[in-house]
Amino acid sequence: MNAQNTSLQSIAIVGAGIVGLSCALELADRGVRVSLFEKQWPPRGASWAAAGMLAPAFEAIGVAENHPGLFDLCDAGARLWPEWARALETRSGKPSGYHPGPSLAVAFDQVGAEKLAAVQAALAEHALAPTECVSNLGDIDQSVANDAIAALLLPSDGQVDNRLTLDALVTCAERHERIDIRREEIALKWTAGGLDHAGHDATLLTAGWQTGSVTIERDGAPVDIRDLDASLGQIQPIGGQMLSVAPIEGAPRMTLRSGHVYIVPKANRIIIGATSEPGRVLSQSEPDQIAELRAQAIRICPVLEHAPVLESWVGVRPGRANYAPILGQTKLDNVFVASGHFRNGILLAPITAQIIADLVLTGRVSPLAATFAPNAELSERV
Repeated sequence: MNAQNTSLQSIAIVGAGIVGLSCALELADRGVRVSLFEKQWPPRGASWAAAGMLAPAFEAIGVAENHPGLFDLCDAGARLWPEWARALETRSGKPSGYHPGPSLAVAFDQVGAEKLAAVQAALAEHALAPTECVSNLGDIDQSVANDAIAALLLPSDGQVDNRLTLDALVTCAERHERIDIRREEIALKWTAGGLDHAGHDATLLTAGWQTGSVTIERDGAPVDIRDLDASLGQIQPIGGQMLSVAPIEGAPRMTLRSGHVYIVPKANRIIIGATSEPGRVLSQSEPDQIAELRAQAIRICPVLEHAPVLESWVGVRPGRANYAPILGQTKLDNVFVASGHFRNGILLAPITAQIIADLVLTGRVSPLAATFAPNAELSERV
């Protein structure tokens, strides 16, 4: 796209998770007419199923496979959240669910301890640097088992009650005069004049793990969009199972992380998660997996043995091999994408909305955002 696209007046957004809703509001606030295509309304996809962690330190540091710019993007995203949450509450009249850090990360084996050491070393000069706290762990949270060998207090890592966030975003979208909610699939097709964006000037794909399977009618037959831009084929489904238990006396007071397990206290429930199952599109939770997650949570916080299970559920995250999102313009004329956020979709929603709106309306792309463009890595490998 050229450096300017000021003639763009309308856009179709495919998918209404937290990323799609945030982009819709940002673009509509900047004067664009938005049609938001989402068959299930209100949305109940990965954004609803998530635990709501805002965890730039734990999620984006100390993992060799991560995109090299992932922490910088997550860190920038986390810094937007306090003001973004306040604005969401003001305009919706509802709670955003936002809670700042700290979170607590603990390790009970050497592998976990090495992960925490890597996080601490990488963020030693950060304004919200982690603090080693295994020696006074009992003073911070008495619910944690007393045989932890390493622990970090992570002031950069907070959380939201994502179901409250989604509810507030849905309210704002339904009220916005420039947003039209379309409870249907989008009909994209090639015409003699080029790509028809269902009557819009552009299309933004935010359909989570299903982004690559959005279809375009071509010569009377549907074609998956990933067949027209190979970068979209990188986005794969990653199933996750989790459960919640009732709040009880002595339960954790802050988000706890230990390896792949998290324990996230909310006002009316404590979320325990999560499995990470590449390639699986789950429809219901599996009792053995839920039992194993609960056992691992009890290992971290023994008091949770006495907490009744409230529910279990599944979600499907959109992920790539480097755990980073794809943000930018595809190879198709005026087709943009914001997907593949894996476990950072909620954290990155506000900054994703800014990045996409800047690109769509002005062509402006920051150096950081450019590294997450759809074909950035493919180009490097050619």
